[in-house]
Amino acid sequence: MPNIDKKKVSAAFNRAADAYDTMAQFQHRVCEQLAATLPDTAPARILDGGCGTGYGASLLRLRWPEALVVGCDLAPEMARKTMTRGIATVCGDMERLPFADASFELAWSSLALQWCSPALAFPELQRVIAPGGLLVFSTLGQGTLHELDTSFAGIDGHRRVLPFATTRELEAELATAGFEPIELECKNWITGHNSFKALLASIRGIGANQIGGNRRRGMMGKTAWQAAQDRYEALRDDDGVLPATYEVVFGSARKRQR
Repeated sequence: MPNIDKKKVSAAFNRAADAYDTMAQFQHRVCEQLAATLPDTAPARILDGGCGTGYGASLLRLRWPEALVVGCDLAPEMARKTMTRGIATVCGDMERLPFADASFELAWSSLALQWCSPALAFPELQRVIAPGGLLVFSTLGQGTLHELDTSFAGIDGHRRVLPFATTRELEAELATAGFEPIELECKNWITGHNSFKALLASIRGIGANQIGGNRRRGMMGKTAWQAAQDRYEALRDDDGVLPATYEVVFGSARKRQR
C-alpha cells in the first residue's frame, strides 16, 4: 500500500461532506448490499468504522434499533454529518481506533478500508471486537478504476489510482490479525458517465481524489491530458456511456475465541 497522507484524505472528505450524499449513489448501494449480508443475531454494540455521513450507521440502527451504534470517521465534517442523524460519533482513524479492547460485538466498515493499511487497520478492528464477535466490511479491490489507470499509464510516470490490496493480501492480513473463519467475495460494479470530465468529477465529489504514493503534484500538460482523455473516450459502450469499474470486495471475519 502507498504511504497515504491521512491529513490530506481528511481534508478532502471534509470538503466533500456537504454534497457527499448527492454524489454517493454507488457508495449507498454498496452499503445496502453489505447490510443484506448481516447475520440475524442482534449485537448489543456496533462500530461503523469510516462512517462517512452515517448512511450505513442508519441502516444498522434501522435493522437493530435496540443496539448501540457508534460511528468513527477520520474527517471531522463527516463525523458531524453522522451525528446529525442522532448517532454517537467520534473522529478517529481505523489504524488507531479510540476505543477500549472488546468494545463491540460487531464492527462494520463500508468502502473506507481502502484508505488504510490492512496490516494496521485489521489488528485494530480485531482489538475492539469482543471475542467471537464479527467484522463485516466492503472495500475496493485490485481491478478498481482499471480504465482510468490504463488511460494514464505511461503518460507521465504518475499513478492516478491506488494500488488496492488483492483478496489474497486481505485474507492474509485478516488471518494474521486473529480472524477465523474468513469469507471474501468480489463483485464488479460498473458506473456509467457521460464524459471524461463527469467521471473525474464523480471521484472528486466524494473526496476520493487523494491517493498518496507518487501522485502528481503539478499541473498536467494539455497534450498529455488530451492523450489520456482520448484513450478513455475509446472505451465508450454501444449506448455512448463511459464505464468505470469498481471491484468491490465484500468480507466477513470472526474474531477467534480465547
